[in-house]
Amino acid sequence: MEDIPVPERRGRSWSPEEYLRLVDGVAGGLSLEELADRHQRSITAMRWAARQLVPPDEAGDDEAAVAWLTERLASGAYDWQARLAKNRQLRAAARKEREAAGLRGKRERPSACEPSAIAGVWQEVTGHRLSPERRAEFLARKPLRALSAFPVEALRPVAERLWQADGRLLLEAWLLDTVCPGYATTDLSWEAVAGDSAGTATVLRDLVAAAVDELRDARAHSVLCRRLGFEGHEPSTQQAIGQEFSRTPQRISQLQARGITRMLGSREPATVALREALGDLLGPERAHDTPVAQRLPAVAQVSLPGVPLNPGGLVLARLAGYSDEQARSLLKEAVTALTERHKEERKQQRTAERRERASRRWAALAEAADWFGASGPAPAPEELAARRSVRQREHSGVWFSGKLGREVQYESVTELRVIQLLDHADQVAYFQEQPLALGYTHAGRRRSYYPDFLAVTTDGRTLLIEAKPQGDIPLAINQAKHRAAAGLCRRKGWSLLVTDGARTRADLARHPVDPELECRIGAALASRELTWPDVRDIARGIPFTSLDLAALVLRNDWHWELGPYRLRADGRPQPVGSGPGPGVCDPGGRDGRDERRRSEQ
Repeated sequence: MEDIPVPERRGRSWSPEEYLRLVDGVAGGLSLEELADRHQRSITAMRWAARQLVPPDEAGDDEAAVAWLTERLASGAYDWQARLAKNRQLRAAARKEREAAGLRGKRERPSACEPSAIAGVWQEVTGHRLSPERRAEFLARKPLRALSAFPVEALRPVAERLWQADGRLLLEAWLLDTVCPGYATTDLSWEAVAGDSAGTATVLRDLVAAAVDELRDARAHSVLCRRLGFEGHEPSTQQAIGQEFSRTPQRISQLQARGITRMLGSREPATVALREALGDLLGPERAHDTPVAQRLPAVAQVSLPGVPLNPGGLVLARLAGYSDEQARSLLKEAVTALTERHKEERKQQRTAERRERASRRWAALAEAADWFGASGPAPAPEELAARRSVRQREHSGVWFSGKLGREVQYESVTELRVIQLLDHADQVAYFQEQPLALGYTHAGRRRSYYPDFLAVTTDGRTLLIEAKPQGDIPLAINQAKHRAAAGLCRRKGWSLLVTDGARTRADLARHPVDPELECRIGAALASRELTWPDVRDIARGIPFTSLDLAALVLRNDWHWELGPYRLRADGRPQPVGSGPGPGVCDPGGRDGRDERRRSEQ
């Protein structure tokens, strides 16, 4: 490939004669390449010159500006000299605005006191007298110019504190402790950052601000102040800063990179101290278990609170000694690590909220359990084991218990709900599914059943738990199981809890039911056994649910079976004519039964 010759007039200013030649060439239909060759300039320079002859609202695009100029010159007389002069005035005004905003020139240090006054404070505090030669050397020291930005009243107490603490008053330490109060005595290690030390966070924030303030490049300083939220600015994006200064985001990115490069080569005290501190906090060679990608977000949050990880973490990583490519790679790792940490924090928060809800619910359920006298000794965890495996059904499965460190089997959604409650409630120390076999009698036959759970609380109490939907609690077979379980709990000093995970047997007994429905069904049961069509006919005109009927069965100790559906007053068939007829309400009969039950108890 042949070398492309560099135009000889590159970088030179445009003269009026050259603009005239440009206008003649555009009017003559020459292409940009031909114009560039005639003027010995680049094509980019030709486009820029064409924009100077076009109104700003027509010069948004290079090609559009050239086309607009060509059309106007072809249509007749166009006063391009007036437009050129107007555009120059607009550029000059914009330049003044940028200079006033700090995007041009070199920043000068403010001066609050004379260097000789600082030398006087140094002699008063240390008690030493400087010879003329030493005084001249002292006044020529670079940190003295930075110290002169502070009034003597602010410098004196810092000097006295440093002298009393160390017996020395070095200018660099004096300056750093003035811009970052406490710098000389504050721990800036990773352990202090990880331990949320308030003093460490304050000094690091002040140190970053002081280092940016030492940047003498006005443009880079203005961009970094807006990117990092210094000097009263809110942290801004490159797009927003570009709009403020009429610059592209790419140009703002270049100024940011230039500012970082200047800080990397700076020998100013605060900048040097910041680089050393960040090198220790984020250096890959430091002996610490925490990876750099996890340290970077923590250091950025402490040093630049409220600033996004990009640019905050990127700037800190560069000042810690990483190249731009390494810093961006580290930033990606840090974002990933931060995302995972936030996920873990949200998971822990949800777990804590779940535990709190479960603990509240367990407290209410335990209070409603049946307690039989004094509490007996609780079985040890090693004594417990599942006495049978659950049957595989539509809603059966396993739940991994974090509390037990193993999988727990369940046969129904109700059992799963109770397992989750036991696993999350703080009051439950440990539990066991299918913990024992228990004999009971039903329908004249001796049978065995396995209670669902046995739970031991942190205060040493034991609860035998049956997980049952509310509507199944009063069934005759479940009532027989409940009597057997109650007898076992009474002998062992345990408590008995029948629940669906949210409500208990006692809640079902308190469920409100229409008194008229209770009177009708009670009167009918006094004379005969009822089927479902009987119940439906007796309750005609009274809205009721299966839960209403279950509550009535439980409160009145009725015998209720579903296969086939049978409902009677007790386990013995009632002779016809022994009580009020169907549909006759006899509240007194129920009261008499309640009175007999209370006397028997």
